[in-house]
Amino acid sequence: MCDQCLHLIAKADDDEFLDSLDLSYTERALLEKLYKDGEESIADLLEMQGKALDEAIQELSDELAVDEKELWKVILQVQAGEFFQLKFEEAVYNAFMPLFHLAGESEAVGINADARWEKENKAAAKFAKKLKKLVPAMNQTSADHMLRSFKRAIETGKTPAERAVLVKEVSKQAANGEEGPFTMNRAVAISRTLSTAAANGGKLEGWKQSGLVKKKRWRSANNKRTRKDHREANGQTVDIDKPFKVGGEKLMYPGDPAGSAKQIVKCRCTMQAVF
Repeated sequence: MCDQCLHLIAKADDDEFLDSLDLSYTERALLEKLYKDGEESIADLLEMQGKALDEAIQELSDELAVDEKELWKVILQVQAGEFFQLKFEEAVYNAFMPLFHLAGESEAVGINADARWEKENKAAAKFAKKLKKLVPAMNQTSADHMLRSFKRAIETGKTPAERAVLVKEVSKQAANGEEGPFTMNRAVAISRTLSTAAANGGKLEGWKQSGLVKKKRWRSANNKRTRKDHREANGQTVDIDKPFKVGGEKLMYPGDPAGSAKQIVKCRCTMQAVF
């Protein structure tokens, strides 16, 4: 799918979610900016990661460039190394925790004018830890994708020299964002996933701090791109402290980082307060 098409779809998804929040014009503008900043931050890091991996691959001899064990070693050194682990943790925290707090405060105060949003709350600290735990999985996905691509290149080549050339071409294409795990499409997918988690997580905590919301209701996006499990969860109502049951998993809110990738990646669902 073209980048512009993906951008328009993501914008429509953002608008649908933002419409579900009780936001002033200023709050909405800020939330939209946070969405965009998060996407750009992730895109910048993926680009940096792709280039670092490509530099390491290009330095390999032809013999090592077609050795799967050596390729995996290089991939892990870059993808799972401390540098990118810390960079992604920092980027994710800085980009998406403000979303959590803004969504939470707007809901708490919007429902109960006497409520005061407490930034230093257990839910925020717990959510921050959940975000941090997502980073290794993100890097593992990139690593697995690159190894599969390198294996295909090795299988395609007819001679050792040709295989090495193909491996390095695959690496270069990935680094340039043409395909693979470092593309803008992936940055949008990651940003959408984390934005949904942060906004819904903050929304739930805002309801709790309002002291007035008793239950919560799952609302799925009403279109063909909504996954079956989430369509079936639409309308499910549970106590505010109880999890939703979605596709055999327990989620406190749409996008809950405690869920599997199958249930949270690019989720566009939201919730409705029940008093």
